[in-house]
Amino acid sequence: MFVLARRHYSYHSIPFLHIRHVHNIGIGLTPPLSALDEVGTELVRRRLANAAQHRETAQFKYAAGAGEAAVLLLLCTVNGQPSIVFEERQRRLTAHGGEACFAGGKADAEDPTLVHTALRETREELGLDPACVAVLGRLPPVPNKTATLRVHPVVGVMTKGTLDLQGLALNRDEVHRAFALPLSHFYRAENCDNVPPRFRNTGLRVPVYNTDKPGLRIWGLTAFILHEFLCRIGDPANDDSSMSRVIIT
Repeated sequence: MFVLARRHYSYHSIPFLHIRHVHNIGIGLTPPLSALDEVGTELVRRRLANAAQHRETAQFKYAAGAGEAAVLLLLCTVNGQPSIVFEERQRRLTAHGGEACFAGGKADAEDPTLVHTALRETREELGLDPACVAVLGRLPPVPNKTATLRVHPVVGVMTKGTLDLQGLALNRDEVHRAFALPLSHFYRAENCDNVPPRFRNTGLRVPVYNTDKPGLRIWGLTAFILHEFLCRIGDPANDDSSMSRVIIT
């Protein structure tokens, strides 16, 4: 159940029954920022930090000897709008070929931190210099499909705000294309499944998001990370570091 400010909710009492509004559950009605300026980036940093003190995601189970991995949820400005960067993996890949995802991968023994892992993998896949990214926070780890990896999401923002997607030096062995979607995209009902599936055999329902690319959708692990990020930055309660802890079991 959820415990929020001494009020108790069973998982199924949350308003998932209002199917037409499922895309807005937990994230608010509109994006919480209109620009990635100092005010906008500080809002993201503050809400991520405070949410880390009182909000927990599901307690996932991992396989014995599970490894570590990291991905980068990168914020940038595209066409004047705060946006999130994704990549579409090469379709010929046997693992997750043709899927939308964040840049990232397994931690190397030489990586000093998981933040370094996320930035290194982003440079290898998108050709983006880590010096161009300011880290704003992190999200709790999430298992891959086989529970053999703890995937640690890192949230960052382009230090110059604007990102030239066409100028990225993509690793064509792994990446088919890079694209960005504005935050506002995820607040429109037509861009989200009405009946979201359950995630990793838990009671959690995670939206599946449409993209602006025909046939390409954001689902599974990437959708879970995306939705968790939107929930954390979209909750005004996360402006208050003294908010009671949220527990999901």
